[in-house]
Amino acid sequence: MQMLKWFVGAVALFALACGEVSQPSTPVIRDGEGLLELPLVSTSAGRSYKLVGATFAITGPQNATLTDTSAESVSLPLMAGTYSIQMNGDWHVERTDAPGVTVQATLVSPNPMTFTLGEGETRPVRFLFKVPGEASANVGIGVDSGGWITGTLQFGPRDPSPPGSPPDLFADLGGKSVPFVISYESSTVTRSTEYGYLKRVSVQTGPVAFQVGGSTGAVFQRQFADALQGQSMSFFMEPYTISSVVVGPITLQNLERGIGVSIVLRAPGLGIGADGFPLLQSAAIEEGFVTLATFSGGSISGQILSGTFAPR
Repeated sequence: MQMLKWFVGAVALFALACGEVSQPSTPVIRDGEGLLELPLVSTSAGRSYKLVGATFAITGPQNATLTDTSAESVSLPLMAGTYSIQMNGDWHVERTDAPGVTVQATLVSPNPMTFTLGEGETRPVRFLFKVPGEASANVGIGVDSGGWITGTLQFGPRDPSPPGSPPDLFADLGGKSVPFVISYESSTVTRSTEYGYLKRVSVQTGPVAFQVGGSTGAVFQRQFADALQGQSMSFFMEPYTISSVVVGPITLQNLERGIGVSIVLRAPGLGIGADGFPLLQSAAIEEGFVTLATFSGGSISGQILSGTFAPR
């Protein structure tokens, strides 16, 4: 299998409007509200990129719809709470110096995606896109050339917590399918020979973005998903047979908050280079398992029903 040459960019395309109400130049935040900051254009390495043709539907304590994405940035106050944002329409990404010319881009974020907004909080919402080629596109945040894991998690039914026990962080996940993505901008890759013959590739990522979709609940979103933003993830890859690769446990933790994610997966499409080391290439996940846990003992496990593993 030829190595897929993806130089990856995370495109943060933020969009929001509330009905037909015009937006003030300086949004006023009232009691009980937070502020969404939604830039739509960003310049990187001398090139600017923009999302074109998308519409956005927001549901939650307030419902809102955006159909005009012509502005370079939108900010909007919303009542604090948990929201879902759905990107619709015939969207595409363009370079601003070549209007009308589409840049190939793949959406990897869950769609719809869940986010929370706290009172007095300024909150960015990011839709991440991966862009092939020799340039990276990133609207709203920094450009990257990193990798990602994306797919759908399936959790089994969850029994209620016994009376008097601490709140169950994962109560809202029981029996649900949850789309997710873990994306990172950069990584440190180390090649080593284990046991004198086993050629291993170890990856330590830079800060990650961890996003989920579906009705996962405000407690999980705030205390788990949000707490993993900016943490580092690690894993290794090594030959299993002459033509297949095994992926070591993928670990993402926030030690200060005492939470973590562990992923074990099989991706048969991963290949081995002429030097005997596993290739950092994209492959479909054939089978995968995930455990979300707190260091105090609470946990939930599920399967990865489908997805993509793209180490960089």
